[in-house]
Amino acid sequence: MPIAPADFMVSPANKDVLTRMNAITMETATSKARPAPDICVYHSFEPVEQEWRMLETGRHVSLHQSLAWCRAWAQNMNPELAIVVGRMRGRTVFILPLEIIQTDLGRIARFIGARYSNLNTGLFNESFALGLGKADLKAIFASIRRQMAGRADLIQLGNMPETWRGVPVPWLYAGAIENQNKAYQLPLRGTMDETLEQIHAKRKRKLYRKSIRQFEQVGGYDHIVATTQEEKDALLSTFFRQKAERLQAMHLPNPFREDNVRAFFRDAAHASQDAPNTALSLHALTLKDDSRTVVAIAGLSRKGDHVICQFGSVENDTVRGASPGEFLFYLMIEQACANRVALFDFGIGYQLYKKNWCPIETQHHDVLVPISLRGKASAFAISAATRLKATIKRNRPLYALIQRFRADKESSSAPENED
Repeated sequence: MPIAPADFMVSPANKDVLTRMNAITMETATSKARPAPDICVYHSFEPVEQEWRMLETGRHVSLHQSLAWCRAWAQNMNPELAIVVGRMRGRTVFILPLEIIQTDLGRIARFIGARYSNLNTGLFNESFALGLGKADLKAIFASIRRQMAGRADLIQLGNMPETWRGVPVPWLYAGAIENQNKAYQLPLRGTMDETLEQIHAKRKRKLYRKSIRQFEQVGGYDHIVATTQEEKDALLSTFFRQKAERLQAMHLPNPFREDNVRAFFRDAAHASQDAPNTALSLHALTLKDDSRTVVAIAGLSRKGDHVICQFGSVENDTVRGASPGEFLFYLMIEQACANRVALFDFGIGYQLYKKNWCPIETQHHDVLVPISLRGKASAFAISAATRLKATIKRNRPLYALIQRFRADKESSSAPENED
């Protein structure tokens, strides 16, 4: 069932922010909406690049809405773009970077690259968000619907937290449903020892020492970060192979099997951004012997003091008992502490290793804004499907069975010569 902002499940960390949100909602509910921003919809990045770069610097804006990330996606997927820009008195106050996709439920406008986004916020000015009320957002979406009529049936804004970095995500005022997934985060506290005190410190240190011993028995290890284009391409190729083999062995579908998806991640790895921001950096754990075997890989993105893990893989049966994936996470988090990162984000979706590392779980929400009659029916169907997915994911055996069926179906439809 859609939920209004006042009905959110409020975590202690978000109480102050949501109190402000509800106060604003009560104030605006009894008064007329302010004049709505002027809405323009663009079909390319060029007209809004300067405004985009200004808004994306906000600490509360997801790195998945950065220009580098969205452009890398668009270059490889060639989607129909619908970049919604809101301006007040000539000043840009928000950008919703959307792509329109054709589905069985109609034409849906969603965040660019939403298939591989761990966190979405859109881009917006903080003062705009804090001053926004329910009536204001109703007027904004009415204007967006008029602009998008005939082009899309439904706007689907997915994987949004209630608040991000202390700022409310304003689009949830439109009414939200809980996403079937949560995201998992580890706050960093200056040093690795201080950071570990939040979680299973004794167990983490014991596993770390065991991994050190196991790697020393085979000649040692190196923790490397790819710097050249050749190194990045080589690590990505190894990752795609490792991930495919592991998912196949687990009878799980492979989200990295499409060539254009792989090309997107390559372009993200090569995208230039001002330090410390990085669209995608590639970390690896390699053996020091002559083989230089890559035993674990992880892809990290960074925006300011926020690092998010996009993916990871391990080489099976290389150093027994060393837990290379866990060991690489330890080394990356230790490095992030030294580099003044405040939040290490393991991304969306439950995995036991995320649960073991992260004291924070962030519930995500989706907003559905119908544009046409078909869009209204689609919104109902998507809401029902989301609730069903949430129920299934809470039933681990059933979820594993469905994942296996999906993997078998994917495997039977794959070309015979695909690697």
